Amino acid sequence: MNTQSMYATTSKNPRSQWVKNLTESHSWIGVIISPLLFVIFWAGAVTLFYEEVKQWAVVPQFPVAIEQTEMPLQQIVEDKLAQHDFDYEEHLMVQMPSEHDPYYKVFLDLVSEEGMEDEHGEVVSLLIDPNTGASVANRDDFFLGDFIYRLHYDLNLPGGTYLIGIISLFFFFALVSGVFIHAKKLFKHFFLYRNDKNRRDQLLDLHNVVGVMTLPFTLMYALSGLVFNLAIVYQIAFVVFIYQGDQDTLFKDAGFTLFDEPRIEQSIDMSNAYTIIEQARQQPDFYLRNVIFYNYGDESAIIQLRGNDLAHFSQKDEFFYRVNTGELLNKTDIENYNVFRKGREIIATLHFGDFAGVDVRILYFILSIAICAMIVIGNMLWLDKRTLQQNVSPRSISIVRGLTLGGCGGLIVATTVAFFVERVLPASLQARADYLVYSFIATLVIAMVLSYRISNKRKYLSQMILTSTLFLTATLVADWYLFASEIPQLIQQGFYGIIGVEVAMLLLIITGLLLVSRLNHSQKQQANVEATNLTIA
Repeated sequence: MNTQSMYATTSKNPRSQWVKNLTESHSWIGVIISPLLFVIFWAGAVTLFYEEVKQWAVVPQFPVAIEQTEMPLQQIVEDKLAQHDFDYEEHLMVQMPSEHDPYYKVFLDLVSEEGMEDEHGEVVSLLIDPNTGASVANRDDFFLGDFIYRLHYDLNLPGGTYLIGIISLFFFFALVSGVFIHAKKLFKHFFLYRNDKNRRDQLLDLHNVVGVMTLPFTLMYALSGLVFNLAIVYQIAFVVFIYQGDQDTLFKDAGFTLFDEPRIEQSIDMSNAYTIIEQARQQPDFYLRNVIFYNYGDESAIIQLRGNDLAHFSQKDEFFYRVNTGELLNKTDIENYNVFRKGREIIATLHFGDFAGVDVRILYFILSIAICAMIVIGNMLWLDKRTLQQNVSPRSISIVRGLTLGGCGGLIVATTVAFFVERVLPASLQARADYLVYSFIATLVIAMVLSYRISNKRKYLSQMILTSTLFLTATLVADWYLFASEIPQLIQQGFYGIIGVEVAMLLLIITGLLLVSRLNHSQKQQANVEATNLTIA
């Protein structure tokens, strides 16, 4: 009997120890990557509505009458070339108007300054009214959508892309380890939430339920994040070991066509290019997104057309034409696609929820916010457990608590401040984008500093949520104070993204007020319990 007991104990110990080690690794990795992982998912949730945010920020400032006749694109482009010192050795790109964004965007590479022959000159990005051809602003002046998007994929930091890739790698390990830890109870306790148990059990159940229900979504994001952000790693490996340094051949095999031809220095009329562009715009199942001109105005000129094939899932078409002759030089479409490029396009479509309308993006948004909550809950579980242990220093606990409260909560406050600043800053203000970035960073830093200074963390959390709701309320008020006449007209013309963003703000305000009310009620209950215990003692 004793021998059997000993055998049973020794046979169970390795398995038990393995799960314990895996759980320990899961919790530590989760805590280490949690601040940046929260940034990725929070910014990603907002980025799902990138086009709507851009529309909300820009269109009320410069309303466009859809019923008016557009100025010919050739006249718009050549007017801008005459107004700027364009470097004809470089390419010129035109982004076409869309249902969300009614403006042409023209990107011009300017001639580099004297003494900088080996460097590229400044690139100007012009936002152009399609009816008048006037440059209403610099595209980068309205930086909110782009700032949050860059925060999602590179943290707005040099080398941030690789850092995000590494975070995605560790996130993938955390997901896999979580599946192994809960493998036996994965389906049995799928919807288990012990509302009648203590706080730690409730948090653990909530963490597990969210983790299980979002697992397909999070696995897709972890893997696609690896593909996008660490692509340079295997690209370098392929160039060095397989293609022996021939990067152009690698790009060709990967489906990326390059036409880098020298100028002949013989001028031609570019009207044929605009005829080809107009024909492409008239095709029923092709949505032209942008046009790139190479060697503009020269006999060697080539145009590149990029767009979406609306008849097929995640199909992006690309065509190259010789302007002088109208000859089709190369095409990438449903019948002529590259497997590598097609796979990457499918991954990108799934990653951004850009395949089945706004309802899918709303679902993605809810799942992203749920993952943000799971990250915070995971940190709270770690703090509860480590507070009772003697081998973790109080300083480490304080750092994690500050990063969780100040970093995650501060990011939300900073985002609402950025929305407010984007709305109230004058459109003509110089360095407008810089002020938005400074306001975001300053708010985040202040929130993190205060998280270490204020002892009542629950009260501070309530104050941050209330601050966020106040900034969102102020943004809505400013919206209608500044553009009370423009917004209804724009909505009638079909610019629904504006009211969509405002409805989202209103829902977030209501949610924030409910959370504040619940936190304050919980704090009063806790104070009453402590007062009762003190009276009894």
